[in-house]
Amino acid sequence: MPMDGSPADGAARLVNRGGTEPQAEADGLTAKSAAATGAVPAMSPVPMRQESVRQEAVRQERTGTRPAEPSGETADRRDTARSLGRRSQGQDSARDVRARPRGFLGLDADDRAALGMWAAAHVALFVLAWAAAWSFRTSLAHAPLTGGFEHWDAVLLRNIAQYGYFGPHSIANNIGFFPGYPITLAAAHLILRNWVLSELVVSGVAGCFAVVSLARLANGRRAVLYLLTTPAAFFLMLGYTEALFLALAIPAWHAAARGRWWRAALLAGLSGLVRPDALFLIPALVVFALVDPAGSGGSQEQPRAVSRLASVATMCCAFAGPAAYEIYLKVNTGTWLAWPRAMQAGWDLHLTDPVQALKTTWWAAFKHAFGATTAFEFQLELGAMAVMVLATVAFACWQRWPEAVYCGLAAVALGTSTWYTGCPRTVLVLFPIFVALATLSYRRPWITYAYLCISVPLAVVLAMMFLSGQWAD
Repeated sequence: MPMDGSPADGAARLVNRGGTEPQAEADGLTAKSAAATGAVPAMSPVPMRQESVRQEAVRQERTGTRPAEPSGETADRRDTARSLGRRSQGQDSARDVRARPRGFLGLDADDRAALGMWAAAHVALFVLAWAAAWSFRTSLAHAPLTGGFEHWDAVLLRNIAQYGYFGPHSIANNIGFFPGYPITLAAAHLILRNWVLSELVVSGVAGCFAVVSLARLANGRRAVLYLLTTPAAFFLMLGYTEALFLALAIPAWHAAARGRWWRAALLAGLSGLVRPDALFLIPALVVFALVDPAGSGGSQEQPRAVSRLASVATMCCAFAGPAAYEIYLKVNTGTWLAWPRAMQAGWDLHLTDPVQALKTTWWAAFKHAFGATTAFEFQLELGAMAVMVLATVAFACWQRWPEAVYCGLAAVALGTSTWYTGCPRTVLVLFPIFVALATLSYRRPWITYAYLCISVPLAVVLAMMFLSGQWAD
């Protein structure tokens, strides 16, 4: 035990500013008087526990190590609060950042592990591309390895980057895609001068930010493993919008979890220029501002309410992103209905009741109306919709209202369309699902095994379908 006035005791007092110093000094005086009289002082468990806390704080301050995780129910509650992006009352998130040793470029072990998994996913993608290029060849002609990357939406997005929305060479109904990704792709092409390479670089760099942000939001690397093994994960590495959207959406959520509302609004607004999923994300962040217990200032009810309303107003500014694109379409087309009309003309997607949408998707999946690969894709759509609905119910039961709103709005939007389409890719951007799975699996390892047994085979099949030119969404 350090002596009074020692440097260790001084460090302990700097670390532990919780009002325990007077009690510690009183205990020291009691011990001194007892030593002078020759009596043995009674050892109270509370001062002993406080002294142990001070010694542990000194050790952590000297070594810079991460505090040990508590076990049992307390660990579950704390992990859930941190992983789902909540700040507990009186908890300073900077304390965790200070306790985690950082290395090159400020990356800690979890950040580097996330980037390692991202690199490994690219290796797997190129292996699958090589296998698809040779396994599904129908002629003796040479097929480039990256030829499998240029299918479906990747071609349409590149057309926008090349010719814009309303040029003479623009593909009809391309206004269904938001402008954020094509603008970024065109900027990358100015430097790289190759479209396929530009697509891979944009998605690769955006994915680096996405996986690191997800590891920090979840306080661990396991959520990244779930993200990169979900069936639609290969879209993150191709010329699609998911990686760029997550590179903005996850940091926006992380900023909201820390009460940095202007940063959250800016990032969420930018994500609203990349994918329409931002229209699910931004309301969820508004709810986050409403229910966040640490987002209030002051101790009186009125200052708390005013601060909370200010946070909500700040987050509502994020709607400026998707609103800017809508205004652009109104100026160029003369109607506010340009986007839904393009979706109906190009993809036959329009608003319908959820029962009819379910019946139509079920018919396409199991009534042999299409070929086997198309039916398989619609079966995946049904499974992904079930995941979104279950996630919404689970978050609501846990009273995780921002997460419930995010997943619930996605399920409602896709579940009221002509038929379910894009559901696996939408699950890919619902990152709170992966954070929740990671939190639960720390105490229940069977969740990881079950998830990987189901998800990885589906991911391989779906990737092979896309790389061979078959429809995959």
